[in-house]
Amino acid sequence: MNPTKEEIIDKAKHAVMNLDEIAVEKIAQQALEAGVSPVELIELGFVEGMKAVGDLFEEGKSQLAEIFEASHIVESGIDVLRPAIMGSKNDVCLFGNLVVGM
Repeated sequence: MNPTKEEIIDKAKHAVMNLDEIAVEKIAQQALEAGVSPVELIELGFVEGMKAVGDLFEEGKSQLAEIFEASHIVESGIDVLRPAIMGSKNDVCLFGNLVVGM
């Protein structure tokens, strides 16, 4: 059974929270194959995972290094999504690792 969009996004969020780069890259590819919008995956999966890592840091439950590692991991996921974003017919711009929907 194929995962739903929501399941893929949730897996992406938790992969970032778990600092699992390999999972993030696989989930990004899975999202593309399932037709999930790269922008949605980034905003609702990767960014939410980064927020959760930041919240843990603010609570004193993680180290600053984990925020940097999570950022690197998100970047690797965006690298998988980059060709689809750049080839999109939607109004999307990519500035480095910043994706802006118009």
